[in-house]
Order: sequence, then C-alpha cells, then structure tokens
Amino acid sequence: MPRRRGHLSFWCLLALVPVLMAMGIGESEGPVRIPEPQTNYKVLLTDQEGNRVELTHFSIEGQSFVLGKIGKGEAAVPLDQVKDVEFSNQGDMLKAKLILAKGGPVELKVKPSLVATGKTTFGNYRIPLKEVTRIQVLGRSQ
Repeated sequence: MPRRRGHLSFWCLLALVPVLMAMGIGESEGPVRIPEPQTNYKVLLTDQEGNRVELTHFSIEGQSFVLGKIGKGEAAVPLDQVKDVEFSNQGDMLKAKLILAKGGPVELKVKPSLVATGKTTFGNYRIPLKEVTRIQVLGRSQ
C-alpha cells in the first residue's frame, strides 16, 4: 500500500506540473528581462495611444539597428545613422520611414512582430513595433 500511495502522489504531481508552470509564465508578468545591446542608445518612443517613454539600452530584438526590406533586398540601418523613425501599418507589414542623421529619408518594410525593448526610470519596457508610431534616437547614453 505505501508503494501505491507513492505512485499516486507522483502521478498527481506530474499532472499538476503544466498548471503550476503556467502560473509562472505569461505576458502578464511584464518584461522582467530584456536584451542588453552592445551600445547604450537613448530614445524617445511614442506608442499608438500617444504615450511617450524615454528609454535607455534601447534595441529592437536585441539589435542596435533597424532591419527591414527595400524591394527584394534587406537593409540593416545602424541606430548611429538614424535620427527619427515613423511607423505606419501597411497590411501584414509595417512601413518605417527613417530620417537619417546625414542624408535623405529611407523607407523600409519591417515585420510588425519585432519587439523594441529598453529601460525606463521605473523599470524595463518592451513593445511590439506594430504598437509604435515614432522612435526618436537621442544618441548614445553613458
């Protein structure tokens, strides 16, 4: 009988593992950890509701560049060269109009599922690019 009780306890615990794991995982926890980019960029990000958030350690998917398509090719524009980015939805893609620090504007088609992350004075922050209307690159931060 003691052996059966041990097996029963084991199987009950095994059945509860997915439920217990689900309690600790999810979007409701917020961005506890964010990628640490190689360069610390400071930006002013505006979301679709008009909220403005100043971020340091800014990156898109952990990278310090804006990645998108120009025609059939791809371009990765380093944040050092970017002054401002304006986003607009275009079906299943996102149009990103980059104003460069030197030179004219560049238009990219960006995946809306890419996630921008950074640090605020009140904690870590993340947002899908499809929810962003503008990113102003304020420069490197120490």
